[in-house]
Amino acid sequence: MQTTSPLVTRLADLVDGQEAICFAVLAKKVRGVTKTGKPYMRCVFRDKQTSLEAPFWHGDPNLEAAEAWADGIAYRLLVRSELKLNYGMQLVVLDIRPAADGDELEGYDVDALFETSRFSAEGLLQAIHQRVEKYIDEPPLKELVLRLLRDNDDLLRKMPAASNMHHAYTRGLLEHMWSMSLVAGSMLSHYGSYYKDLNPPLDKGVVMAAVVLHDIGKLKELAYSPVEARYTKEGQLLGHIVMGRDMVRDAAREIDGFPEETLLCLEHAILAHHGKREFGAPVIPTTLEALLVSFIDDLDAKMNTAVRHRMDLKNGDEFTDKVWALDNRRLYRGIPVEPGGAAPPADG
Repeated sequence: MQTTSPLVTRLADLVDGQEAICFAVLAKKVRGVTKTGKPYMRCVFRDKQTSLEAPFWHGDPNLEAAEAWADGIAYRLLVRSELKLNYGMQLVVLDIRPAADGDELEGYDVDALFETSRFSAEGLLQAIHQRVEKYIDEPPLKELVLRLLRDNDDLLRKMPAASNMHHAYTRGLLEHMWSMSLVAGSMLSHYGSYYKDLNPPLDKGVVMAAVVLHDIGKLKELAYSPVEARYTKEGQLLGHIVMGRDMVRDAAREIDGFPEETLLCLEHAILAHHGKREFGAPVIPTTLEALLVSFIDDLDAKMNTAVRHRMDLKNGDEFTDKVWALDNRRLYRGIPVEPGGAAPPADG
């Protein structure tokens, strides 16, 4: 009797009880001890679409072997998938080895394992520069923004916006800045004319500068990895909000005659962009500019999170899993339509 070999399958396509070969990157290893004092390890494997956890309990021969597995390395896995109540789909690892030359014949594609922004760095940066030129009239403020973009160009082209929340993929931070600047431009045009009698008027330059620079501290808070960015020591002890404010303040000191009021309002918008103290904001927004920046940041982050959960749905699923960032609600998929044309250009 001839037996069939397991099929090569993406992690996102696994169904309960399926035995399959998967290519995935080891994103992280989490070690722990059970209530009875037994060691265990949870390994998270991921590809471009999703991530799944493989738990190894005391007595599992893979528990000791897993100590030698390296984060950020692509592996060829023979797995059995198991759907666990309250935990979702998990992996039972039957065999594992690093991906090697020749695995392409079996379906290995390294580009399918690392998630990146669908927009080019050049396109995103060009659009951001255009909005800086359009909305920031104050020369010292414009110089500050352009200097920080220029001095951090290399990291900006690859850093994610977070380790595991919104825009958590290569070039995600730049995409987040671009998306926020697009939304900000629309809101500034609307509210600037809507409240034309406001005195002093809404400071469009401070809003756009804060939108571009609000997360600049993440370049120091996180250490870049194409798999999953990790927090630096400074990032854990200080956080990106304070670190970003310091980067902006230090850069402003190098610009002769930088207006104190402009710097104060920009610093406030950066410090307050999380909106609430319980969300990690050192101060709450108390200027119109800071309030608008915090709303735009919250909107863009939550929309990205919601859309990614929607797109992760498997065929046939009507609702997502609970989305922690959206108060654990489950999102309805709706009725799919036929795919449209090409993706919109980077500047939307």
